[in-house]
This record gives sequence, C-alpha cells and structure tokens, in this order.
Amino acid sequence: LRVTSIAGSYLSLFGSFPIAYVAHISETSCRARMKASKALKRAAFSTSLVIVSVSLLKQESNAIQRLASVTVDLSGDVANNMRDVADPLKDTDTAVYWHVPKASGSSIKGYYSCMGLVEGTDMSETEGHDQDQSVAVWTHQPSKHRYINVDTTREEGILRGKQLGLAESGLADIVSTMFPRIIPQMFNEQHQGRYFALLRHPVERAVSLFYYYQIASWERPGVYQPELEGMDIDEWLEGRESTGGYMVSLLVNKDRRETLTDDDLEMAKEILRTKFIVGLVTEMEESVNRFDQYFGWSDNELRSECQDRFIVKGVNKNSHNGVKPGSDTWNKLTELNRYDLQLYQYAVQLFEEQAEFFSEKTMDDSVDTSVSTE
Repeated sequence: LRVTSIAGSYLSLFGSFPIAYVAHISETSCRARMKASKALKRAAFSTSLVIVSVSLLKQESNAIQRLASVTVDLSGDVANNMRDVADPLKDTDTAVYWHVPKASGSSIKGYYSCMGLVEGTDMSETEGHDQDQSVAVWTHQPSKHRYINVDTTREEGILRGKQLGLAESGLADIVSTMFPRIIPQMFNEQHQGRYFALLRHPVERAVSLFYYYQIASWERPGVYQPELEGMDIDEWLEGRESTGGYMVSLLVNKDRRETLTDDDLEMAKEILRTKFIVGLVTEMEESVNRFDQYFGWSDNELRSECQDRFIVKGVNKNSHNGVKPGSDTWNKLTELNRYDLQLYQYAVQLFEEQAEFFSEKTMDDSVDTSVSTE
C-alpha cells in the first residue's frame, strides 16, 4: 500500500503540468520580468522531474523499494506548507535554506547575496530592520546585498514573518533558518516553501564547532564562549551527554534535551527524502550547481564570479587541529552524535540518488519517449 501511494504521488505530477506562471505583485516591472523568466526555467526543469519520477517507477529503484518498509507519515505544517522535492516548481514557492552551523553556511549565504538574490537572514536584526511595520527589501551598504527585513534565523523572526505576510509578498528569493520545523509556519498551501541544505559529517562538524566557540567574538552571545579558549577537546568532552543528534532533533522538532529514538531518526530521514534537495560539504561545487539548477539561478550573470569568491575560496573558515578517525576522541564524538551520523550516511545516499534529477541526459531528453510509454 505504501508503494502504491508513492506511485500515485509521483504520477500525480501530471495533474498540474504544464505549470502556469502567476506573477507576483512586486516592487518594479523589472522584478516581474525576472520572475517570468524564472517561471519559464522552472517549467522546463519540472518537465525533467516528471520524466525522472516515471523512470524511477519503471526501474523499481532502490529508493522506491526502500519505501516499502517505511511507515512514517508526515503531517502538519511540514506536509502541507513545504513542497516535495519532485513537485513541479511554482513561482509562488520560496527557497528555504536550512543552515546547519559549521557546514559552510556563511559561504552559501554570501554566495547568493553576491548573486543579487534577496535573502532572509539575521542581517535585518543587526541593522535594526526587525522593527519595521511592513515587509520590504532593504540594501546593505557598502556590499549592496539585498535582504528582506525579517530575521528568519530565529523563531520569533519566523512568527513575525508570518504576521507580515512574507511568503505572500513574493519579495524573498531565499530565506535561511536553523529551525526547519518552525519555518513551515510562515508558509501556507498557496505560498509554499522548498527546502535545500548543505550537510557535513557530524563528527567533523562538532570538532569545527568546538574550535569556533573559542574565537567567534563577533557572534551572538552563547555562540562565542571565551572560557573554552585554550581548552583541549577531550577536556571539553568530559562528562558531556547527548540525546543523539542536533540535526535529527531539529528535523523532528524535539527539544535538544529530549532523548531521541529510532522512530525520530526514521521521521528525520523521511523529511529529508521527500522535502530536501540535499548537498554535501564534501561535494560543494556540485551541490551548489544542483541548487542553482533546481531553483533557476544557473544563468545569473554574477554566478561565476560569486562562485569563485564564496564557494571555491569560501568565507568564515577556521583552521584548527583535526581528530583522527578511530581515535578515542572520534569514537566519543560518534557516540554523542549517533543519530546524526546515521542521518548523514542516509543523506550521502540521497545525494547520489538525486543525481538523477540533474544529469545532462535527463535535461536533454525532455521528450515524450518516457512519458508516452506509461
């Protein structure tokens, strides 16, 4: 029954194809033309998503076989307000970047700001725009980067964005958040969000985060922890207990002090599989290429320059000692992040499977051959 329902959801893609373009009420006619161009590119890419979906059914791929044993059902805001990966893209959708700390998030946000996209980040709060009475775009000086005047990185900012009608405004190209299960509250069934994320090996991320705590004096209170300066990582780990995973806790919307379960892990996997375009820090350039292709940003005239500056070279890097795989320290961190590690391994598998969406052959063969045989 599970496989049948999945098949139905894939085939239902045809019900809304071709995609109709609905222009946003925007700041300028130029912005409206940009939206129209984006909609056309999204329509072309959605054709390939349909072909890929049918191809997956015909081949009885490993992903579909795996679903037969999965009994997780999504509900609530994440099911209704966030689009599935294979759903046709609509101009009313907003890209939602799940920023996992120390997983190249500063590089990703800087990259898209550099390309001229309007972002929702914490910049609005730092510049005093969190008190504005209506949703609007403002320009940072001297960078000339553009931001929406809502801090979507915090829970209170997300709720403010809902009250101001951020999703309905169509003004943001991307909103960034660390709370993937809170952000759906800002959207609705007519104006939905669409997740993407860049993930890093949990042990490597934890090590990087520890050293970042020691030096990040420019960060918010709580991130910068000067008392850790000079401390050895093994000393930091003494007596530490974990519920099993930062990422899984956020995906299932559990307090990080609550102990995670196998069911929580399965729910997190299902959300990742159905809702996220997955990127990997170890495959940075390929990941960004997929994000850009998926959301229709590949032909941005600043893309090459911004990619070299933010993706190839990177920003906010922190050189530090590593931890040797197999060492006592590594094993301790593995245990502390046991559920996150399983989720990351699953993400690596998803990254390989999602390559089907972006292969040149899929994009070039957008003809009726695959469709007409069904």
